[in-house]
Amino acid sequence: MKKKILKTGDGSPSFIIDELHETYHSRHGAITESLHVYINKGLASWIEKNKKKEVSIFEMGLGTGLNAYLAFCFCIKNKIKLNYYTVEKYPLSIKEIMTLEMEKYLPYPEFHKFFKQLHSSDWNINISYEDIFFQKSNSDFFDSTINNKYNIIFFDAFGFNAQPEMWGEKALEICYRILKPYGSWISYCSKGSVRRCLDKLGFKVDRLEGPPGKLEILRAIKTV
Repeated sequence: MKKKILKTGDGSPSFIIDELHETYHSRHGAITESLHVYINKGLASWIEKNKKKEVSIFEMGLGTGLNAYLAFCFCIKNKIKLNYYTVEKYPLSIKEIMTLEMEKYLPYPEFHKFFKQLHSSDWNINISYEDIFFQKSNSDFFDSTINNKYNIIFFDAFGFNAQPEMWGEKALEICYRILKPYGSWISYCSKGSVRRCLDKLGFKVDRLEGPPGKLEILRAIKTV
């Protein structure tokens, strides 16, 4: 599907797909949203609560690589060992990534080479940097064989109207299965049906303050 570049509220770029009426990030700020939802309310919160120096993250939807890059930076800065695995069914091409010129807006210029490596590396191989281990899989979330279990899930699929199957019980059951006990599922989503489904599956669900332009987001903890 054809993508157009969108300048978001904090100046950082994203893509919009007119056919789906979907953007890859919040119109109010791509980097702002990613930092608030996935890093501050997801990764940093889990690290603070569990007092760990090692974490494993599964990301549903690599997209532009923004969440992965910011998680990488957080873990390098805080000396945390990171194992990161992501599934992306419809990867962006290198040409599309280059047209975004995302590196003009990314923090920590000393790590921009890792952002390039995220997209230039082959699929289904491990790449490493110090204590960071990263692998991306070009596959369907429902068809993937996910054998490992994770401390955190970054759930960053397109919205309910574009991908309703990603917000239903089947998808969320997979999330529950691949999370370790007391693992954290975090998403920009705040939809009531998603919250109720997470609750039904056994998660402890919290509604948290959202990033600019969004009242709240959901975080779900696997309590057993």
